[in-house]
Amino acid sequence: MSDSDSTVRATEESKGGLKYELVLAEPSDATPPPKLASSPPKSNLSAEDIENKLKAAEERRQTLEAQKLNQLSEKRNKEQEVNQKKQEYNTTFMEKAQKDLEQKMEEKKENREAYIKSIQEKSREHVRHAEEVRQSKQTNTVSSG
Repeated sequence: MSDSDSTVRATEESKGGLKYELVLAEPSDATPPPKLASSPPKSNLSAEDIENKLKAAEERRQTLEAQKLNQLSEKRNKEQEVNQKKQEYNTTFMEKAQKDLEQKMEEKKENREAYIKSIQEKSREHVRHAEEVRQSKQTNTVSSG
């Protein structure tokens, strides 16, 4: 059985200009043998090599832990700065609000006092005018009588 007997070839071109060749053939028996899961090659490590590797691993762990602690510390410092700025902002806002309120209260008090003084002045003027009218009537009644 030759390769040309069992193989059907077709060439097609798609709209995008892509050209491909379709080959239909019987499955071949030449499949590669499955790879066996092999264990890593055993090396002759001495106790000193193992100890060195363990020390290096411990150093890596400690370095990683130190980096994590450093990041946490930086994050904590950032949070403290943010809280401090927030507290300062709140304090200045409260002080400004208190100052504005006191200023408005003082203006209201001054306006009230000015209003009371104007009413008192009008009242005095009214009393003085009434007194003048009374005196003028008395003089008119005395002189006409």
